[in-house]
Amino acid sequence: MKHRGLVVLAITAFALPAASAPAVPIDLWPTTHGIDCANELFNPIRPDGTRDANGDPTPGSPEWAERDRQRLECDNQRDWDRRYHPHQTVNSGRYGEDWYRQPVRFDGNRWRYTYMAADVPGATGIPGVPAAEIYRPCAPGTCGTMPAGLQRFEPPYPVVVIFHGFIAQMTHHRFNGQVFAEAGYMAIVVNGTHPLTGAPNVQEAGNGDEVLDWLASPASGVFGQEADLDRVAFTGHSMGAAAALSYQGDPRVHAIIAWDGGDSIADNNCTVDPETNELRPCTPIMYQRTDGAFSAPQATTRTDYPESRNRGLATYDAHRARGMDVFHVTFRATNHIDWNGNGVGSLAGSRLAEPTINYYSLAWLDRHIRGKLVVDESGDVVTSGGLDEPEERAFRQAIAQSAYDRLIAKKFVAGSIDTHNISQGFYDPVQHARSGDPLYGGNVPYTVEGLWTTDRFSPEFRSFCYVTVPNYLGGGSGKTGDHVPAAALADSGGFDEQTETYGDMRLTGCPQIRP
Repeated sequence: MKHRGLVVLAITAFALPAASAPAVPIDLWPTTHGIDCANELFNPIRPDGTRDANGDPTPGSPEWAERDRQRLECDNQRDWDRRYHPHQTVNSGRYGEDWYRQPVRFDGNRWRYTYMAADVPGATGIPGVPAAEIYRPCAPGTCGTMPAGLQRFEPPYPVVVIFHGFIAQMTHHRFNGQVFAEAGYMAIVVNGTHPLTGAPNVQEAGNGDEVLDWLASPASGVFGQEADLDRVAFTGHSMGAAAALSYQGDPRVHAIIAWDGGDSIADNNCTVDPETNELRPCTPIMYQRTDGAFSAPQATTRTDYPESRNRGLATYDAHRARGMDVFHVTFRATNHIDWNGNGVGSLAGSRLAEPTINYYSLAWLDRHIRGKLVVDESGDVVTSGGLDEPEERAFRQAIAQSAYDRLIAKKFVAGSIDTHNISQGFYDPVQHARSGDPLYGGNVPYTVEGLWTTDRFSPEFRSFCYVTVPNYLGGGSGKTGDHVPAAALADSGGFDEQTETYGDMRLTGCPQIRP
């Protein structure tokens, strides 16, 4: 299946340099703004992690206006942080680059990094792909002394291809690719045009074909040898999300994540082919959406719920009807540029966006890619790492179960994401002085573990989930159509016609309904 042509969706503008200012203590936001953006102060969470569906402010009321003011303020919070970070003046001259995620800083320590440029004379790259950054996990015998909390992984590695948005570039997704590599994936971040010559930088869906063809060929060398092409995911932001979504039903792609690029489950995704009467490949999709505008700072107020409040409902219904896992989630106090990472000047807003995006993305990948049980054409389980079939089933079951637990958790699970966050965050001058590191010593990345996940979902847009954990230990393959009951099932619910109420992950999380 080949893809050609350009995919056009929402755009990503050039970053504007933020003003520099003297350093201030680590976090003056609560005292200067008087808002706690980590918690949603209206209709607070009950001890069990749920909310009263009738507890939200009435549109037009003073409480509604105050909550909307806080939404706007919190969506500008990271922009405010960045203006008081001394390295912002360095960052602003290199569009979209996070000073703290320069790959060479941690190559051979947190991951293995390779820059690929195919259209530079004499360069060896991925044919047809203008440029790419490849992050591989540290393998046994590599990377020397690694930071605490990270681990080495035996190849082959599941593959994640990452597509950027319009006028964006691969460097904007270092915050994803690096995290995925640390978690055991080969992350390949592709540029639609060459970063030195492409203007504007657009994304080409066909780059996904070039990457997979290259990995399957001897020309890819060690990269192809280390790639597990039975476990492949495509992800993308904006125009890149459209590129990823165009691979629905492609048997080479086993899961998709669409970062704020709309939602569209295709007719050929997990449906019966009328000509052959066979079930087409099923590609589970996670949709992550913003509740804000294009970029920070924002100033557009809302006096009522948006007409598109239930924009994820039809997609949720379609996935669920086909027996497919789906997440359609809208994150609170975010804007479109937040999915470009922490490096896009003053355009990115929420300080909690990056870890939230990566937490759910990585859990989705683990559930459907690393936790995937591969079965050959004869129905036999394909084993790995010297495991026998029962051991392979138990190994994949454990990965899928852990991912399921993270997806339905009402609090961010400890040990799951904060270890991977090395991005520009707060600036702490006291820590800087004590560190002895004049370049990086004052940086304190943002963290989320232990916070309520239900506080990260938008109160203006509803979020929906339907997710299973496979029953590999019971003999099932976990494939749609296998008719082996899932070990567990969580479902937010959609629209209940009898009660005329809607499910919403912000109110209930993703509640387990079976067993």
